[in-house]
Amino acid sequence: MLYKPAMKKFTGFCFLWLIIGLHTLYAQSAGSKLEFNFTDGYQRENFHWSIAGNSNGQSPNVFSELKWTKLSGQSIAASLQYNVYQRFNIYADYARQFITSGSANDSDYSTDNRTGNTYNETFDAGKGHTKGWALGAGYQLINNNWLNLTPYAGYSDNRQSLYLYGSGNRFPNLNSSYQTRWKGVFIKAIASIKLIEKLKFNAAITYNQVGYNALGNWNLITTFQHPVSYRHHANGYGLNMNGALAYSITNQIAIQAGGGYLHWQTGNGIDELYLNSGEVDKTQMNGAYRTGFRVFGGLKISF
Repeated sequence: MLYKPAMKKFTGFCFLWLIIGLHTLYAQSAGSKLEFNFTDGYQRENFHWSIAGNSNGQSPNVFSELKWTKLSGQSIAASLQYNVYQRFNIYADYARQFITSGSANDSDYSTDNRTGNTYNETFDAGKGHTKGWALGAGYQLINNNWLNLTPYAGYSDNRQSLYLYGSGNRFPNLNSSYQTRWKGVFIKAIASIKLIEKLKFNAAITYNQVGYNALGNWNLITTFQHPVSYRHHANGYGLNMNGALAYSITNQIAIQAGGGYLHWQTGNGIDELYLNSGEVDKTQMNGAYRTGFRVFGGLKISF
């Protein structure tokens, strides 16, 4: 089932582009058969999740909360669009961020609404990575001298590898980890608008409908099992938006610079805690939330 608030916004966006397409569809022209994008840049993200005290989301409604802040580092990405037949295209992309700085806060509470704080500690989190790939197919709605518009649908897989650790004499043996996986179907719209001769504005928006699964290893807690101390399961969505200016230096090569924004979140889910005694405690997971931005430069190559 689609995550309704984000789907309404995305449907409105697609409807607007469809109207544009119906007005300009008659002016089709041939375009590039194959297009590559290569970019390198900087990415920064925030990510957090929390659990309640029981499976009904109570006692208290927020029992424990983890927040990763300013997870920053180099970000590389590559994508291709290939016109396989007439207006039918295939699409593929891959992106990876190398996390080199950031922090993580772990807080516990005894009463509702984040009151009665019983634990609050901040750790280093400047290692790990995020990565993702997508594969889909689409149809060129518009391909003329000033506008190209292609919607796609397909499957995506996005992951985060996050850590909490100490530095120096502070928590010397701490090396806890949290691994996420957001996977599911996506719909995407890619547009290219000619501004002036040799200069274009390229934009893309993607909506992902995903299942969320994660596992954590709290390595210093002896009452938990290792290497999997707990798992999280939920359903959610992801929204990615990118825009860039591209200047053609030859008929096949353009240089580009731009930025993007991402927002991913889940609804309530399940937290399963694995104890050394063999017991499995279950409680409500209150959702996972991921936001961030990216700035980049790179090349676009067309054949």
